[in-house]
Order: sequence, then structure tokens, then C-alpha cells
Amino acid sequence: MFDVIIIGAGISGSSFAKKISKHAKALLIEARDGIDIRTNVFPEHNRLFLNENEINLEDRELFPCDHIKTLYFDKNDKGYINSEDFGEPLGKIVYTDRLIKKLLRIYEDNGGIVHFNEKVTKVTRFPDKIEVSTDKNETYSAKVLVLATGSRAFELQKSLGFEIPDSYLGIYTHLYGSEDQIKQNFDFDYMFHINPNISKDGPFFFNVGKDRVLTGFLGQKKETEAEIVEKLDRILKNYPYIQPNLKNLKWDKSSFITGKISKHPISKFSKDRTLILGEAAGLVTAFFYEGILSGLVSAETAANTLSPLFEKESAFNETELRTYDQGLRRTILDNYYKNGAACEYIFYDENPSIIRTIWEAYIKLIKENRKLRKQIWEAYRIPIEKYDTNRDRWAGEQLYKALPTLSKLTLTPKFLKALMRF
Repeated sequence: MFDVIIIGAGISGSSFAKKISKHAKALLIEARDGIDIRTNVFPEHNRLFLNENEINLEDRELFPCDHIKTLYFDKNDKGYINSEDFGEPLGKIVYTDRLIKKLLRIYEDNGGIVHFNEKVTKVTRFPDKIEVSTDKNETYSAKVLVLATGSRAFELQKSLGFEIPDSYLGIYTHLYGSEDQIKQNFDFDYMFHINPNISKDGPFFFNVGKDRVLTGFLGQKKETEAEIVEKLDRILKNYPYIQPNLKNLKWDKSSFITGKISKHPISKFSKDRTLILGEAAGLVTAFFYEGILSGLVSAETAANTLSPLFEKESAFNETELRTYDQGLRRTILDNYYKNGAACEYIFYDENPSIIRTIWEAYIKLIKENRKLRKQIWEAYRIPIEKYDTNRDRWAGEQLYKALPTLSKLTLTPKFLKALMRF
């Protein structure tokens, strides 16, 4: 009998496991046989959710370099957010796979147990426990279950009475080269690019590490895995605007990774003896598709909710676990996520000409408006609970003013609806 069973060893599951293992007997089950290699942006505001006595942000094995410069990229123009213009870095670049492994090592040092390559096939609730069955013909029991399965276990999630977030097919791969070559090819650490010919639903990106670079995009509705694999291969071979970035770098089409990416938070994150964390709950920003922050926030909020309950004879019912939902809404949903929802509505559209018009105006605005650049820099760094959506409203107003006159007439309703989302 465990105190808690965690399903999923992504950033939310591993972070929660590390935190809760100081207070409870825990089992973590992961269907995969290991941790996928990932290179991500780690904004400065994420720092608050790591214990720096345990995770050293100056450890170059985990965080290979500072995030100095972001490029917002259009085919005809570029807009940079250069932290050197304003002070401290935007944050770090993180080798996410190494960070997760570090979190799991600390978890195991605290007595936690990890089972890789074991898939949960059934979960049954009882009045006094929750029971988990796996494809290894094993059954485990616990007082409470934490789902941190990303977009990989929706049938299990539905069987427990939870909603399912909206899911899209995404793709990514790593480019490899020497540190010197990567430094020569990239004058930024992160690139965010919108092109409706690539996708009307999300960005194409580069996350630039020391000896590896992650690149990929969010697929469009109805695209198949085979179609987005071929599309990414064509982009890397032929898209003229990024060819200088690819000089002397290598990649392997057979190693392209596809999978679902979810967004739009579900309405409830807790039920009797069950919490749901991170991407499984739709806690991914709707515009940037960034999930590390939400994974860390949901892990900390869940640990803070459960830790005092383990110290008393709790029934772990929905009423007691409601504190978790309330904490998520206070920390990220009632402020930070409003920005993502408004940006998604403004920048993504079924009409390619609208996407191009708005994106071109935004790049031009970034180039010309120092106040906007500074506010974007600050958004990377300000503690997330202090996030001010009035700044986003101001940015939206400036973007509207920057539109061509004719476009203002046709896009006024779109911008008014976006402002109502704040």
C-alpha cells in the first residue's frame, strides 16, 4: 500500500514525485522505457519552482547556456528581444531529459520507487483506496492517484471521469553539430515563427543548446503523422529562410518524434482520490505551446495540497482536494493563461492572409517599440503570480494601431473579442 501512485515521468510527474517523496511513500509508473531527449526554453520565472539546493541552475549539464536572445521571425523581417538591452538573461536553455533524470534521482534517494516500461491498464476507486492494474499483471494500491500522463493516456483519463483537453499532432527533432558551429549558425537562443503554410494552428521553432538544437512545429488539423514527417523534412532541406541556421548540422529523419500536444485547460483537475497534472489537464499555453511552467506549477500545487493531508487521516475526497484547483486558478489560470488565450485568438486563423498581416505587423512593432520589447523581457522574468494582463492589453492595442489602415477595418471585431478575453 503506497500513499501515492504517480502515472507519468514527464516534467510534472517527476517534479511532483521529487517534492512529495519527502512526505509520502510513492510509486511512479511510466509506460515508456526511458526519457525522451528534449531541449527547451526555461524562462527565469520558472526558477521559483525548483529547489536550488537540489537543482543548481548553474549546472551546465542541465542548463547548458543562458537564454540571452529571442527571435520573433517573419520571412521578410526579424524582431529580437535581446536581454542585454535590459539587464539579466531571459532565463536558461534546459536539457529537459537531464533535468527529469535529476529529479527522479532525488526522488529515489528519498525512498521513491520508479517502474519504467510498465503501462497502467485500469484504475479502480474504492471508498478507502485507489487500485492500479498494469500490463505486467501487477496491482498496486494507494491512498491517492496523480495522473501526469501528458497526452498519452486519454482513455484512462476518461475512465476516471475527467474531461479531455484539445489535442493536436506535433513533431520535433534534434539537429546536432559542434558547439562552435551552432554558435556560428544561430544569433539567438529561441526562435518563434508563424507561417500558415507550415501551420495555421501553431509555431515553427528553434530551441538552441550547446551541442544540439531542437526544432519542430505544431501540425494542422487532419494532418497525419506521415504528412508532418515529410513536411518537416522538406522544411529542413528546402525552406530558404532557415538554411543558414542549418549549415553543417546533421539530423536523422528516422528519429523525428511525433505525438499529441494538448491545450485548453479542462474544467476540473481533481476528483475523489485523484489529481491531474500538466498537459493531461490541458495546462499548456495556447499560443506558445510551452508546458514546463505549468508542469512545475501543477506539481508544486499538488504537493502543497497533499502533504498536509498525509499527516492526518484524510479521505482525500473531492472537497479536500479542491484546494488544488483553487491554487492553479490563482497562480496561472486567472492571469497568465488569459494572455495565451487572447494571443491564440489573434494570431491563429483559418485565413492565411489574416495570419500574415497580423504577424508582419507584430514583428515590425517589436523592432520599433522598445517598451514592448522590455515588457516581453520582463514577462520572462516576473514571478508568475504577479503577471499583469493589463500589459498584454496595452500590447494588443499597440498591435492594432500598427495594422495597415484597410486591415483595421476588417480586423476590428477580432481584436475587440480578443480584448474581452482579458
